[in-house]
Formats: sequence, C-alpha cells, structure tokens
Amino acid sequence: MFKQKMLRVTQVPMLAFICDLRFRHLKVWREANFSCPRAVNKKAVTYHKWCGSSESGPRGSPSSIPSYLYKDLDKHVLRNFSRFRLSAHHLRVESCKWHGGSSICDKCECGEVQDEKCVLLSCKCAEMCELRMRYRDLFEGMFKALRAFAPLSSEFNPFLACHHSITSFEINAFLNQDS
Repeated sequence: MFKQKMLRVTQVPMLAFICDLRFRHLKVWREANFSCPRAVNKKAVTYHKWCGSSESGPRGSPSSIPSYLYKDLDKHVLRNFSRFRLSAHHLRVESCKWHGGSSICDKCECGEVQDEKCVLLSCKCAEMCELRMRYRDLFEGMFKALRAFAPLSSEFNPFLACHHSITSFEINAFLNQDS
C-alpha cells in the first residue's frame, strides 16, 4: 500500500508507515527470540541471545547501550570486547564461514564448536584456563550452584565442570555484568 501511494505521489499516512516500518525492523529480533545460537549460526541470533543488552526495548529489540561502553577502558580492550560481542573475531565459528574448514575447537580436545560460549566457559587450552583463573571473580556468579557441592577449598575450578549446562540467559548475564 505504501509503495503504491508513493508511486502515485499521494499522501502516505505517516503513523501507519512508521508502525509498519518498526514492525519490519523488529522482525530480526523476533526471529532471534526463538532460535539457538549454535543451531542457527547467525550473528543476529548470537548477539541477541548471548551478547545483547539484557534490558530489551519494545518487542524484544536490544535498545540500551551496553555498560562497558561507559567505562574508562583502554582503546584496545574496548575494541576487542566489542569485536567479541559482535562476532567480528577470529574464532573458528566465524573464520570457517570465510575460509572453509571445521568450526570445531582446535585449541583443545573438547570437541565443541569454537564459539563465544566455548572460549569463555569450556575450552581446556592453557591460555583460556589461565585467563579464567586470573579473572575468576567475574565467573563466580555463574557457578554458585556447583560451589555448594564442592569442598571449601580455593582450588575449586568450576570452569571445566562438564555436567553444568550454561544457558543463553546466563551467558548474556555474564557478558552484561557491570565489571
């Protein structure tokens, strides 16, 4: 209807046009609500489920600016974190789209897709384990349930717990925490 009105050079009802435009724009986020990042392998779904702001706007669109953008961070840290959140990184889940090959993690023998979830939580390579231990305070909230069953020692390493399933909501909360 809007296209026909424009071709005929007649008046377009702006309120209806704006509503229709917003509805079409939000289609991406509506579709992302019902998809799993590992099943669909689309950047919009991964961002919406894992990295998008947890404060969603009208009809589920990510409308607020992530808190890390307001922090006094070095330029390279800000750039790298933004690249990670937007899937503009060199993890195999992304690089195999351009160069072919497998998206399975090549850093360890975990056998998972090397994506944001794998790198943050389950990759067993020495570099990732060292980073998790260095920043263990950031990860503490995710593994509170496991700590109840662990001995009260400082050696508890929750990051490689193979029987703890991390949900998309928990990954989103982790990436949006105010740290």
